[in-house]
Amino acid sequence: MAHIPAPLLVLGKLSSEAGDVTVATRENLGTALHTHPTTNYVTVTEGVLYLTLNGVEQAVRPGEWCAIPAHAEHAERFAEKTSVVVFWVKDQTATAA
Repeated sequence: MAHIPAPLLVLGKLSSEAGDVTVATRENLGTALHTHPTTNYVTVTEGVLYLTLNGVEQAVRPGEWCAIPAHAEHAERFAEKTSVVVFWVKDQTATAA
């Protein structure tokens, strides 16, 4: 699979009550440790995502996915051109009440 096509990158983000879906291509970029209020499921379509979670860095390659639990401290690194699809899943128990 090729990097995410420009028309999909222009969409950037699709939103619903249950969560969001984002598509992105990143290169030569790293993030500091941070958290999200959502559980994130990340699928790599091309390149390599280096994810640091629980103090351990792992490589996530094309066709693989990883899960980042809500509020888990993590960092990402993109050493080469890397495309990802991220599902940002909101806690449904909080909204079901």
